[in-house]
Amino acid sequence: MNLIELIPVGKIILNDKTPDRNPRFEHYLIPYYQRGYRWDVEHVSALLEDIHNFMLTDEKKYCLQPIVLVPTTDENGINIWEVIDGQQRLITMNIIFNYLKRPRYSIKFEKRCKSTTFLESLSPESYNDESPDFHFMSQAYKIVKEWFEEKTKNDVGYIDDFNSTLTKKVEIIWYQIEELKGIKDKDEVESKKIDIFNRLNIGKIPLTDAELIRALLLSKIKHGLSDREAILRQAEISNEWHRIEMELRNDEFWYFLNSKQLEETSSTIEFIFKLIAVNNDKKYSTYLWFEKEIKSENPVEEKNNAIRLWNQTKEYFGKLKYWFENDYLYHHIGFVLALDDNPIKAIRTIIENSNCTKTAFKEWTIGEVKKKVSDIDLNNLSYERGTGELKKVFLLHNIATSVLTQKAQKNRFPFNLYKKMESDGGWSIEHIHAQESKEMKEQKAIRKWLEDTFEAIKDIKKIDIESDDEQKTISVNEDFKTRILDLLSQDKINEELFNQIKNDLIQIFDSESVHVLDNLALLSGKHNSSLNNAIFPVKRSKILQLEKEGKYIPLTTKNVFLKYYTDSDLQPYYWSKADKKKYYEDIEKLLKPYLSQISK
Repeated sequence: MNLIELIPVGKIILNDKTPDRNPRFEHYLIPYYQRGYRWDVEHVSALLEDIHNFMLTDEKKYCLQPIVLVPTTDENGINIWEVIDGQQRLITMNIIFNYLKRPRYSIKFEKRCKSTTFLESLSPESYNDESPDFHFMSQAYKIVKEWFEEKTKNDVGYIDDFNSTLTKKVEIIWYQIEELKGIKDKDEVESKKIDIFNRLNIGKIPLTDAELIRALLLSKIKHGLSDREAILRQAEISNEWHRIEMELRNDEFWYFLNSKQLEETSSTIEFIFKLIAVNNDKKYSTYLWFEKEIKSENPVEEKNNAIRLWNQTKEYFGKLKYWFENDYLYHHIGFVLALDDNPIKAIRTIIENSNCTKTAFKEWTIGEVKKKVSDIDLNNLSYERGTGELKKVFLLHNIATSVLTQKAQKNRFPFNLYKKMESDGGWSIEHIHAQESKEMKEQKAIRKWLEDTFEAIKDIKKIDIESDDEQKTISVNEDFKTRILDLLSQDKINEELFNQIKNDLIQIFDSESVHVLDNLALLSGKHNSSLNNAIFPVKRSKILQLEKEGKYIPLTTKNVFLKYYTDSDLQPYYWSKADKKKYYEDIEKLLKPYLSQISK
């Protein structure tokens, strides 16, 4: 099992386990497979400034990023730490201690003896550019020298304060690789060390909070166990860990809880750790919270703390999985989380309120949905007043519709598809009938409009519509199609003639263009932009084509263009008053349990 602990920087120079040497300080080996020292001006300055700024705060501790080490021995058989990750920070702090003339650890470069000697004797008199190592080390020393000269102009005690802060209050995450101890084959050991190095450095994949917490839990839980018992316990936790990781990687499960895409190299269980840890979202702050919760002078108490936190992790996962698998909770909690910019905070609140009976918890979740839409009045919704409330209504209408259709089709609302679209261009409000006609001047757009319109109306002879509660029939004159084809045959389409036929067709296919609820639907921003100015049959055709191509079209939007809400046999080329009325009534009916503005 790997070991992990948080230790003051002073302990990486000298501690109670430091072997006897002359002088008695720790030694670190930079292996041959690592590139040399490459920190530039900004990196060195940032480290100095971070420590300086920490000195000015009331905070008790400041944490540096992890160093990953493998215990080995030098040519004299004395312990030395092989550095797998953290070389740049270790060398920079060595240079700082050098300038401050304070005790420091030794750094040895495998197969680069000159770099070892150069770093050891580095001073303004030894600045050198003969090799990349020499150049960057010289540059770092110069930055350190100039920085401290500025800080000590009017403060003779600054260096003492800085050194004391760095060695006693600044901590570092010490990650000690122990898994190689039982391997006797030197080539296999070397290969595994390189594998670890590559994982941490190639592609710049750092240790995650989850990996650090895993090592912390395993190192504490093994206390008092025999080697065999420790191995069995480790295997048990590893299996539980893997199951949680894999289940949370289910696309539908992940997006039910989150809005952000899961990176391939990310750990899903880290999401649960963040729910448990109350932290400020700084790098490694989740690990630091766990480390603080577990830490004790008593190893038995540390073990119990680690077991408690692991059990809490499994308990939280169990709650999340239950919500996901329960259709009622899935849809109601999913709606709440889809509208929240901070899912961690929102889920914590839900967990806090879940410690009650199942019936009481269901009532609480429906109450949370009602809060999200409490001020919405369907009669007063308008595109012109903003789309925020409209998006809430259409999302809830889609979810409620999915709940009804799910009973027959076993389909639930796809939060994964909805949230992916939200992060890829977002959602917008589409006018079922076109908005007031916008003038089109760009030739490509004009030609595209004509081509799409001709394709949509070429087989339409007539449309039946209601007017003043009476049904009437309007013929789609063949002249329209001829006029479109004539315009398409022109190298440069006559804009005046185009706008004439465009306005004529809009008058036939579109009723008065209004911005109220019964003429609006939810559509992705990307798809919406391609439908602007299009008449109803063109929009209908494109919506159906997008779905055939596998694009996600919200269920109620698809229902609109399939004329789902009207029982009549009218052909699907016109969004009539009856369609609007039935569409609005369906929204009102399905949202009635949630909206206080609807009379019961």
